[in-house]
Amino acid sequence: MKRHDSIIDHVNGETSTKSAEPRPRTRAEQRATTRRALLDATVDCLVQDGYAGLTTRNVAERAGVAQSTFMHHFPTRDGFLIEAVTHVALRLLDDALDQIDLEALRSPKHREKVLDQAWREFTSPEALAAAQLWAAVWSEPELAGTLRSLEQRLDSIIGVAATTLFPDQSDDPRFPALLDLAVSLIRGLVDAIPVWGRDAVDARWEAIKPLVIKAAGQLLDE
Repeated sequence: MKRHDSIIDHVNGETSTKSAEPRPRTRAEQRATTRRALLDATVDCLVQDGYAGLTTRNVAERAGVAQSTFMHHFPTRDGFLIEAVTHVALRLLDDALDQIDLEALRSPKHREKVLDQAWREFTSPEALAAAQLWAAVWSEPELAGTLRSLEQRLDSIIGVAATTLFPDQSDDPRFPALLDLAVSLIRGLVDAIPVWGRDAVDARWEAIKPLVIKAAGQLLDE
């Protein structure tokens, strides 16, 4: 489902304008660019080095700035992790909504394709890296409140997209439960990848997928 404006830009209040002549960037724009580079570098760091390698030095080096610049933007580790979690999750959801053809859910014969698209998006290197941030709550419980609020925002975005496609089912209490089933299932399988390996978990997904399609059809085709 393609959108002209990304969720991340919308959340951060960023818009794009076309100008006939380029103008010098303001200090505020320079700060925003540097901050965005640091957050993007965080994603790269998670993908390449894992959560254990998520240090201020590694992130600063990947962003091409001094470590002191990093500390200027993120004086505390807690503040950095909170914003990093939000940035990563919204970027992933933005990409997923662009890549997954939700309209195809209307057609029973295309639902498997939609689920496969969702599986690819949520098992991408970036998504697997983001999963490490959720796992970090076990050792850094101060992140729990931020993740709860973030998940509420993500659920709201997914819910709006789904109810727009299936307005007749939106009042059915089984409808949000079906969405929760799909998301929770994929997240649980993602958590199993480090334990069992990608091939084994892919095979489990293939075995479970027909049951998800059947459950979705029972509700969506009524």
